Amino acid sequence: MLSNEPQNNNELSRKTGGFFVVDLNILNTIVDAGGFADDVMAYLVLSKGVNRRRRPDKPDAFISTYGALSIHKQTGISYTKAEAAIQWLLENGFIGKAVGESIPAQLGKGNDRKHKSRWLIARTPEPQDIALANALVDGIGKGKNNPPLMRIYNDIKLGKNCMVADSRLDAIMVLAQLYRHHTFADCGGINPRSGLYREWVAADNAVGEQVTEVEGTNASLYEIEGTQNTVFNQFASAALFYIKDDAERYARFWEAFNNLKDFGLLYEVTQIWDANPNGSNGRRAEPLYTLYVHDRHARESEPYLLKDIHNLAFKAGAMDRYTEFVDDGSNIKSGRYRYIAKTNSGAYPISIYRLRFRAGTQDTGIGMAAEQNRVNRWQEAFNNIAF
Repeated sequence: MLSNEPQNNNELSRKTGGFFVVDLNILNTIVDAGGFADDVMAYLVLSKGVNRRRRPDKPDAFISTYGALSIHKQTGISYTKAEAAIQWLLENGFIGKAVGESIPAQLGKGNDRKHKSRWLIARTPEPQDIALANALVDGIGKGKNNPPLMRIYNDIKLGKNCMVADSRLDAIMVLAQLYRHHTFADCGGINPRSGLYREWVAADNAVGEQVTEVEGTNASLYEIEGTQNTVFNQFASAALFYIKDDAERYARFWEAFNNLKDFGLLYEVTQIWDANPNGSNGRRAEPLYTLYVHDRHARESEPYLLKDIHNLAFKAGAMDRYTEFVDDGSNIKSGRYRYIAKTNSGAYPISIYRLRFRAGTQDTGIGMAAEQNRVNRWQEAFNNIAF
C-alpha cells in the first residue's frame, strides 16, 4: 500500500527555507493504524528534514537527515518518546532505513552528522500533497524557541471531550486539513466551499436602515453583522475521521479549531464576494475585495478596504461621523461593519480564515498579489467618485 516513491508535483516543488511537502494520505493512515500525536509529529519533523538531492536511479526519493534529536528539539517530545515514535513508524512501514548501495551516506554539502542519510519517508502511490510552512517546525523570529508544533504539544488546552493526547492529535489533524484547503490564489485563505467560514447578515445602522444609496453613483452602503462560525460536516469528518460519533466529532473539532486560533496559527478575514460561494452559483463566485483583517499584526501588511469605505461614506453623506462611533473600521459596541457594492446586484459578505504561517508556493504569491490588485481597483473606483 505504501511506497517510498512520490509522484512528480511541480506546483509543490520545494523551495529552500519556505516549506516542505507532506502526503496527507500518510498522516491519515498513521492515525488509522493506531498512531497518535507523537507519531504524527515525528513523521512531520522527519518530512521537514527531507533533503531532495537528486539520485540518478530514484530522482524523487524522499530521504530525511533528521532523527530523534530533531524531533525532541522541535516538538517538546522527550528524546525517549521520539525514539519510540520513530520505531513505531519504522515497524508500521511509514519510514524505512536509508541504507543500500543506491542511497548516498551523506546528503548536501556537509559531511557531518546532520547531513547523514537516515530515513526514507514513505508516500502513497497517489499522494495528496500539502505544503506546510517550515515555520511550523522551526518557528520564526521570537517564536524560534517555541515553534507551533511545540506549542501544540506542550500548551494544548484539555478539551471537555477527550484526553490531552487526543487534543494534540485533533489540533494537528485539523491544522493539516486547513492547509489542504488554503487556496490563497482563488480565495485569499481557507476555501469557504470546504465548509469552514463565518456568515454575516444584514443589520440596521444607527438610524434603522440596512442599505443606504451613495448619492450620484450606482453603489450602496450595506450594514452587516456577524453570526456564528459554520462548518460543513464533510470538513470535520475529513479532519477527524477517526472519531465515529458525530456529536463528539463536532465538539472536538471546535475545541481543536479554537486551540489553533488561540495559538495564533490562523485568523479571521472578512471578504466581500460577488455571490455566495456555497450558493447555486457558488462555483462561479469570486471575492471582490477584503473588507477587514481581524488581526492586529496582519493588518499592518495585508490590504483591506474598511477605512476607505468609511471615508467614502462620510464624504458622500451615507454615514454620519457624529452618529457612528468608529474605531479602525467598526462600531466596537455594535459589532456592525459596512461594505460598498453595486445597488442593482449587491454582494455577499463572508468571513474566511487565513493561516499565519503560509508556505511560499506559487499559489501564495499569486494570492497576495490578487488581494492587493482587488483592493487597488476598488480604491481607484472610490477615488474617481467626486462630491
